[in-house]
Amino acid sequence: MPPPVPKYYIAQIWDKGKSQEVIQVEKKKMGRPTDNPKTVVKRARMSEEDIEKLKYCCKILLLSESDVLRMGIDEVYQKIKK
Repeated sequence: MPPPVPKYYIAQIWDKGKSQEVIQVEKKKMGRPTDNPKTVVKRARMSEEDIEKLKYCCKILLLSESDVLRMGIDEVYQKIKK
């Protein structure tokens, strides 16, 4: 069995008496495609209080900010649809 392949490689490049270290990172392999790709990026203005509430929700629910915002959008949408 061959030895394990390192996840990154370190090389030194010599340029006019100066050495530079270059790190090449191995690309991640492509996983299973998502059923619902998130390709759109939106921006929103929020107060410091809103940001603190968002961070608190993320911490308690162990979710990303995007996931918490999506949950809020879904909740408002469901209320409107009733």
